[in-house]
Amino acid sequence: MSADSNAIEQAPPAADATTVRRLLDQSPLGVVEIPRPPLEALPYRNFVAALLGKPGFKLDFNRLAPAEALALVSDKLLGPGAFADERALLAAEIAALAELAGGLVNERPAIAIRTYFAPGDLVWHVDRVNERAAFRLLWPIGRPAGMRVTPAANLDPALHRAYMRREHPLLCRLDTRVMRSGVPVEQVWAHRPAQLEAMASGAFPFIRDRAQEWEIAPGAASIHRVETPGRPGTWHRSSWANRAAPGFQLVVTAASDAA
Repeated sequence: MSADSNAIEQAPPAADATTVRRLLDQSPLGVVEIPRPPLEALPYRNFVAALLGKPGFKLDFNRLAPAEALALVSDKLLGPGAFADERALLAAEIAALAELAGGLVNERPAIAIRTYFAPGDLVWHVDRVNERAAFRLLWPIGRPAGMRVTPAANLDPALHRAYMRREHPLLCRLDTRVMRSGVPVEQVWAHRPAQLEAMASGAFPFIRDRAQEWEIAPGAASIHRVETPGRPGTWHRSSWANRAAPGFQLVVTAASDAA
């Protein structure tokens, strides 16, 4: 375990699945950070920048290989064959990260990309699936702030349940409206100033200690635990700073009943 038991575990860029799984198993927060170069240093920065200049979208790869999925998006938004070389480089990076995530449970993972910001991510939450073990890899390219994490003990369970019982349906509708319209959350929820203030400041009523929060480095990849019937997940939220710069986000979910 790290000298600071609450620190985010760090994995080297070339870490294999065995190393990352070991770090996840020993992490009090259930998250591992993997350093990545900033957008301006990436060899496919022009391709990513071009996609970010288009309306926000989300694409689930399903059974498509990364190269096929990126071509599907790029040909539609940027024209057939646009940025072919850079597109191939990014596809290779996505394939490598997906292989890493899948190796944590020895299963083929689910891959998705998106370039819109979901305001619901600003509220503390935990991802859940029904399999026995699951992990989620996030790689946000071009976001100014990283994901924030906190220990489960830092949330008051009763207050959080009451908050989400009221807010969750509204947040789902808010996410859909922002994705479809592109209207900023500040405008859509101008009639809910208290909720907006909590999102902006992070001062949620169910958080016990604001000092017990840690941030993934901006632009880094991270892998966190997903809650399953037998294992806890990692509590996390996005930063208010990301709402106007959603970036290009890769989401890879690896789950297995055998792991």
